[in-house]
Amino acid sequence: MKTVKVSIYIIIVTLSLNNCGSHKVYTQSTMVSKPYPAPSLDRNIQEKYLQAINKVRSTRRSCGKEGSFPAVPALRWNDALYRAAYEHSNDMLQSKIFSHKGSGRQSDWTARVQNYHKGSNFKARIENNGYKQWKNIAENIEAGASTLEQVMQHWLNADAHCANIMNPDFTDVGMAHTYKKDSKWVHYWTQNFAAHQ
Repeated sequence: MKTVKVSIYIIIVTLSLNNCGSHKVYTQSTMVSKPYPAPSLDRNIQEKYLQAINKVRSTRRSCGKEGSFPAVPALRWNDALYRAAYEHSNDMLQSKIFSHKGSGRQSDWTARVQNYHKGSNFKARIENNGYKQWKNIAENIEAGASTLEQVMQHWLNADAHCANIMNPDFTDVGMAHTYKKDSKWVHYWTQNFAAHQ
C-alpha cells in the first residue's frame, strides 16, 4: 500500500485596488465615521510593530515579480489604521474566515454601522475608522503565524505583500494581531498602509 504525504499550506491572499495595492481618490470621503472601539495597544507592542516594518523598509529589497525596491522612508504609526486593522483581525477571528472582505456578520463592525448588506472592504474600514482623505491605501492579512517575526517573514516571502511594505508612496501604517485558541487558525494579523492627499 502506497503512503501519500499531504502538506497543507495557508495561502496568503493580497487584495489591492488596481492590482498594485494602491488607489487614488481626489475628494474626501463623505462617509460619517463610526470608529471601531479597538482596545488600546500597549506602546511597547506598537513600537515593536513599527520597528519591524521600518527595519525592512530601511534596506534595498527584492519583492520577486513585483520588482526591486530601494530603501524607503520610515512609516509613522496611525491610530485610525490600527483600529481598521484590529477590526478586521477580530472579524476574521470571530467569523473564522480568512479574506480581505469582511464577514458581513455581527463582528464586521464597519458593515454593521454603515448598514452594508454585504461584508466590508478595506477601503470602507479605513474610512470608517477616520482615515478619509487618502491617496493610496493597501492591506496585508495573514493567518496562522504566532509571532511578529513569523508574520513579517511570511509577508516578505509573498511578492505583493512585500511590495506593500516597501511601497515608497505610503507614509502611515497601523497593524493588529488577534488570537484565540479555538479559532480556525488561532492567530490573525492585519496591516493597513496609507498616505494622505
